[in-house]
Amino acid sequence: MSIRIRNTSAAQAPPSEPLKDDGTPYAYEMIDGWWRIYADDPAELVAELVPGYAALAGEEERAAARLRLAVDFQVRLQARLAVDGNLDACTPEEQEVILADRAEPPAPPAWNAAVPLVLVTSHYEPHAPRLRPRAPAGAVIWLDPADDLSLLTSFAGAGLIRLGRTA
Repeated sequence: MSIRIRNTSAAQAPPSEPLKDDGTPYAYEMIDGWWRIYADDPAELVAELVPGYAALAGEEERAAARLRLAVDFQVRLQARLAVDGNLDACTPEEQEVILADRAEPPAPPAWNAAVPLVLVTSHYEPHAPRLRPRAPAGAVIWLDPADDLSLLTSFAGAGLIRLGRTA
């Protein structure tokens, strides 16, 4: 079971970490904008991001839900990077890839544009036949819905959430 508490502003001290009924801390803390969420299992944190996730019957349904969430976050992050980044410094071909609909995952052979490309690992080798673009570090941001922890870790690496182990 997870617990959600309201986050404070940066000008205020963070709220006290909640404890379980037995007085022990939760294993994980996830900060998602206005909320700090505490849980012992990564699946409980994913359930905070995906309504109905905890009620899904099996791993196949959960994997599909994680993939949908990863694609949703991919689209949002790519749009934010396009607006906040240096889209004008990209070639017309790069702009086309950045702004394209994600119904068909982009598959450029290489990526080194001024705006990072956000991709979901499930759409590329070894999970799918599409080759991963060759790219220097930081040019591609990978979101990984393989399991609950990899999804959360990749979201944290992309700056979409903050994730940590509690004390």
